[in-house]
Amino acid sequence: MRIFYVCLLACLVGGSGGTSPQPLTVNKLFRSGAVLQRDASVPVWGTATADAIVMVSLDQDEQSVRADSDGNWLATLEPRPAGGPHRLMVATDTDTLVAENIMYGDVWVASGQSNMEWSVANSADAEREIASADDPLLRHYKVPRSWSYTPEDTLAGGQWHFANPEHVGAFTAVGYSFARELRASADIPIGILNTSWGGSRIEAWMDPPALGMDDAQITRLWDAPKARADSLIRIFTEEHGASANSDPGFEADVPLWADPNLDDTEWMEIPAPGPWEAGGLEGLNGIAWYRTSFELDTVPTDAVLHLGTVDDRDMTWINGHLVGETDRYLIEREYAIGEGILQPGVNQLTVRVHDTGGNGGLVADDARLALQWPDGEVDLEGTWKIRVGQFQINPGGNPNQLPTLLYNSMIHPILDFPITGFIWYQGESNAGDPVTATAYAAQFQSMINRWRTLWEHEDAPFLFVSLASFLAAQDEPQESNWAILRESQAAAMELPNVGQAITLDIGEAEDIHPRNKQDVGYRLALWARSLVYGDQVVHAGPIYREHSIEHGKVTLWFDHVGGGLATRDDGPLGGFAIAGEEGEFIWADAQIQGDSIVVSHPDIPNPTSVRYAWAYNPTTANLINAEGLPAAPFRTGR
Repeated sequence: MRIFYVCLLACLVGGSGGTSPQPLTVNKLFRSGAVLQRDASVPVWGTATADAIVMVSLDQDEQSVRADSDGNWLATLEPRPAGGPHRLMVATDTDTLVAENIMYGDVWVASGQSNMEWSVANSADAEREIASADDPLLRHYKVPRSWSYTPEDTLAGGQWHFANPEHVGAFTAVGYSFARELRASADIPIGILNTSWGGSRIEAWMDPPALGMDDAQITRLWDAPKARADSLIRIFTEEHGASANSDPGFEADVPLWADPNLDDTEWMEIPAPGPWEAGGLEGLNGIAWYRTSFELDTVPTDAVLHLGTVDDRDMTWINGHLVGETDRYLIEREYAIGEGILQPGVNQLTVRVHDTGGNGGLVADDARLALQWPDGEVDLEGTWKIRVGQFQINPGGNPNQLPTLLYNSMIHPILDFPITGFIWYQGESNAGDPVTATAYAAQFQSMINRWRTLWEHEDAPFLFVSLASFLAAQDEPQESNWAILRESQAAAMELPNVGQAITLDIGEAEDIHPRNKQDVGYRLALWARSLVYGDQVVHAGPIYREHSIEHGKVTLWFDHVGGGLATRDDGPLGGFAIAGEEGEFIWADAQIQGDSIVVSHPDIPNPTSVRYAWAYNPTTANLINAEGLPAAPFRTGR
């Protein structure tokens, strides 16, 4: 279902005098299928002709407001309990907008970087999850990736979708699993407002006050990037005939530039493989189309097209037939070619590449570009044709890495939309070195406090995911930027209504994007059930509280022990390291004694500190409570 527009009259709005008529608009969040926050006054806003009278009705409740001199209007819906469906109508003398199937329930903002953005379709058990999705009261709104130098009032796009096989594959997997658990326990409509961007740093989601910067500092920060952006816009529009708004090679879902009969003689040449920046497209982020041709004497069977890695996403056609597409840049493209696609003689290969930042193109990363079959191959390396389809200008770097840019475009436009709380999965991009990982503690708390203030919801629950395990396990205790980042995340637990989901046990050594998002959502939901919905559930694993040192042993006490301390594998405790006054850590002996743990080592007669799960990938850390929830990593001293 969608919001639709009906033009009723072609005349000026009464009372607007000589003001030019403007189409009636309503914020995109109020489209059909929306979830509005229950038990809260809900502002509804949009634009119209200046001074126009705007009628706003929810079912039979009507009110009228007048647009201001700039055409902005605002109405407020009275609080309502969970339920629906409702019909929202907004009208002027000339225009009417209608949104159907509006529900009242709880709205949760899901934000962060790629592990929050990660879709159901790319997660564990995707086929089963998609096929079994059938909940019209679980709804998802994806805020499009966008950025701005200044705060925006309007979202770049977006649409509410129900959890069903047609749409759930594109949902945030963490958010979907979280919402599904809440639907099962609370039985009210749940809306997930997904505003996330892979690779983003926390600074990108913060406004100047949260960053401790004033407007003048922000202005100076962007002077040089803006000048560079203006130069690139001139280059791509004047020299390449490209646009920042659309891709002429792909119109109405038709890949026009994949047509094998397309005349590409005027396209520029570029070597492949290699980043397109090295081939003459310096500064390009966006979409470009590669084309080349190859000849076959006869049609081979079991042919596979090898493109290596593409930075970032690709859609690939042979002779106008789509043979494969991949939306991740770290994956080597190997596309099996079906029957009826290849032909004797000349064959046309087209690759549409979408790059979101950094280098782009058919980079290959040491893989060969070739069409191969059991007894032969065609070498595809060499000179290709390329044409820019659509460009995006990144501000002197990736916008998801730079202060305020995502806040301005992906947070600021939704601040007036009432919500229940937040779920957050981010931090990998801030864990590059000990200094930035340590600084994250203050940044994270500042952002939480600021978002709560901006939403005028000072006690809004804020639930985050502690970084999952990643990279190869180490044989001996070592320093770890990720361990520091997890500690910085955990410092936010000092704030009220903040919870953390521990995921050390479900990470993947070789993939920064663990596919098990179901348990992540489940663990976040446990916190929500306890903090928001009043359920008496054990919602966290053991969290270190205090310790004492006596007779060469360190005794640790924990909160959230639930039904008791245990180990995940029923084996001895692992993951504990101990150090003496010299500060050198070695693996320790650890024993459960009731609701405490005693840590020692015969070579450390005078211990000073203990660490647990202090590593990128602490595979031996196995402390849980009886409910199976893993313990949070910690250190007793620095």
